[in-house]
Amino acid sequence: MAARLAPERRTRLDLTITAVITASVVLAGVLLWWTAPSRTTELRTATEEPVVALPTESLPTAFRELWRAPSAATDVPAIGKATVVTGDGGLLAGRDPATGRELWSYRRDAQLCAAVAAWPGGTNDALGVYRNSRGCSEVTALDASSGERRGNRTSDADASITLSYDQTFALAAGDTRLETWGTNLVRGIEYGRVDAPVNPDVAPDRDACHLYSAISGSSRVAVIERCSRDEGYRLTILSSTLTDEEKIREWGSELITDSAQGAPPVVIATTDSTVTVYDGGDPNRPGPTVRTFGTDAIERGARSVEGAATPPADSRPLNARALTTYWTGRSTLVLDSTTGEARVQISDTIGPGEQATGLLIPVVGGITVRDPVNGAELRRIPVDRGDYRGMVSLRTLGPYVIEQRGAEIVVLGPPAE
Repeated sequence: MAARLAPERRTRLDLTITAVITASVVLAGVLLWWTAPSRTTELRTATEEPVVALPTESLPTAFRELWRAPSAATDVPAIGKATVVTGDGGLLAGRDPATGRELWSYRRDAQLCAAVAAWPGGTNDALGVYRNSRGCSEVTALDASSGERRGNRTSDADASITLSYDQTFALAAGDTRLETWGTNLVRGIEYGRVDAPVNPDVAPDRDACHLYSAISGSSRVAVIERCSRDEGYRLTILSSTLTDEEKIREWGSELITDSAQGAPPVVIATTDSTVTVYDGGDPNRPGPTVRTFGTDAIERGARSVEGAATPPADSRPLNARALTTYWTGRSTLVLDSTTGEARVQISDTIGPGEQATGLLIPVVGGITVRDPVNGAELRRIPVDRGDYRGMVSLRTLGPYVIEQRGAEIVVLGPPAE
């Protein structure tokens, strides 16, 4: 007959320890729930698929304002396949281009750092980057038409960033570090400040670099930076993804100014063969220039242009239909998106534009319609912008013209019949 085991004796100390452990687990769970982003997140998806606006075959002779909405998180109009995406405060929203009505919304108890509508001809994402204790580090991807959640990622980041995208990658760039992500939000590279590098030999050997501007394109990232041992500004060209050895491939890196006395140059286009840079502050040149470089960072040519020595901080290049436009503060440059070469320069403008039925560029009191080949004015359409006097970034969606005026999106359409 088997011997009976005496029951385990539990002392008062055992019970106290058990109670403390249980309370600690419960408290940790409550704290995790209390601090979780999902607790303060509200997502409302679209009830039906929005209609894709057909491209317009002709522009009206006049425009009227259809609606406007705050959008401080966008630098240029964020245009999805069928929606206008706005970002302001903690709200990311997809709106009907005709009425401005919210078709979907995503709201968090956190501030948006930046927002874009990316890959409208493909995955059609709305990307919102939110600020937390690690900087502008929390990324959410939503379907730009329905608002349905596509994914999230988080990592270390700077306190402010610029957010852009090319055919394949999104790029978040701050003043000490940058990252690329694919359409699945998987990171391609991180470059610059990395607080806890897993492999310290991944990146090129440069220290304490300040990043001034960055643009991605054709699986490359072009960066203007200045590092601790540099007398002037440096152009560095990187691959958007790591090599098979999990390292950053550097195509070229060269000092492109002799000193840092002038304003830092700005990268405005990157192709598979050329990087285009606006340089307004080099004291060795007679004035602002557009400089072209090979992917080895060696200069190939330069052209004098009209522009400010320091271009507006919120000026961003716009890519549309094989053209890139960039506002220098005084004129709009029109570049070939394939070669990066400057085609024409349009004077007395107030921002970049895009090609629809002609090249539409914002000017004081209206929109000038230009021949994209030679820049000749075809006609001019009046626009009443009231008291607004700042830069205007202009894009189109079907028959609608969308303008970013400072921290606000304004949508224009044909006059009422």
